[in-house]
Amino acid sequence: MRALLRLFWFTMLAMVMVACANPLETLFADPPAKVNDYVLSRAELDDRVSRIEIGLRKNPNVTEMPSKAELDDYVIEQFVLQHVIVTLATEKGITTDKATVDKQLEDFRAAVAQSGPEEFDVVISDQLGYENASDPDFLSFVEYFVVQGKLAETLVDEATVRAEIQADLEEQSKSTELQARVQHILVDEEATAQKVIELLKEGKEFGTLAAEYSTDPGSKDNEGIYEWTGRGYYVAEFDKAVFDDLAVGEYTQTPVKTDFGFHVIKVLGREERPLFDPATIPSEIETRLPSMLEQRRYEALQGLIDEERTKGITEARIIIQPTAVVAVPTAGIELEPTPVP
Repeated sequence: MRALLRLFWFTMLAMVMVACANPLETLFADPPAKVNDYVLSRAELDDRVSRIEIGLRKNPNVTEMPSKAELDDYVIEQFVLQHVIVTLATEKGITTDKATVDKQLEDFRAAVAQSGPEEFDVVISDQLGYENASDPDFLSFVEYFVVQGKLAETLVDEATVRAEIQADLEEQSKSTELQARVQHILVDEEATAQKVIELLKEGKEFGTLAAEYSTDPGSKDNEGIYEWTGRGYYVAEFDKAVFDDLAVGEYTQTPVKTDFGFHVIKVLGREERPLFDPATIPSEIETRLPSMLEQRRYEALQGLIDEERTKGITEARIIIQPTAVVAVPTAGIELEPTPVP
């Protein structure tokens, strides 16, 4: 009986040796990472790291290769992040469907096509370490990306952020500051600025001269006018002329030099005004809402991920093996987990 068991053992070992490059690691070593029932094997990790190394070597902007330990950490962290989010989404009953995943995949393709001539499969391999766009693990990544967005939407709703922005703007509108309304002509040469000043002295209209001479795209087509703004909105030399040197109705008698060129400045008005005009609150809310909503959802999602990660490690549902080599920071290469190809 012992002889038969020994024969069975060596037969299984021989089969594993044929199938695997490192059979002892497969049989005995712990996987590099595990999140609940999802396991990242050493072979999968090595394959992905190898592809990313190839991609980095092809990139002319990479002057120094990261260490193997850094790349291991990068892929492992990406794996953990992906499956932590999938777990959280599953617990909340968040699902997706093939049509949504296919649309996200096409959005990725379009983004890659816009950013450069590289093929989609090459970008996936070089940056994420998957074999190609048909790799089941990459398709799982796309599904995770969709689920991540849906999960974030459940954490912070639009109405909450809209109310936050409105409260902030209303509070700003209650406070006042000294503001100025100015007229302005920007030119490249000091001699040109001096010529403009001489023409103003002759009685030429400021707005007419702004349209003819000014190189400032923000004001030249509006008679050179900048509407009410507070101190600190302009560069220091401009600020000094507007708030300290000129009286209302005066214009500079000598050109004001800044890093942008030479300025001729006229103060049209100066008075205490609200930090924010109450009349513009509705439009400003719509302007700020998209980015603020995205930021708040990101912060809430990150907090939830950190909480689940800590809890999972404590409960041994998340296991991350230490890398074999101490990672050394590498200049010029960012190895943060990348949520998009």
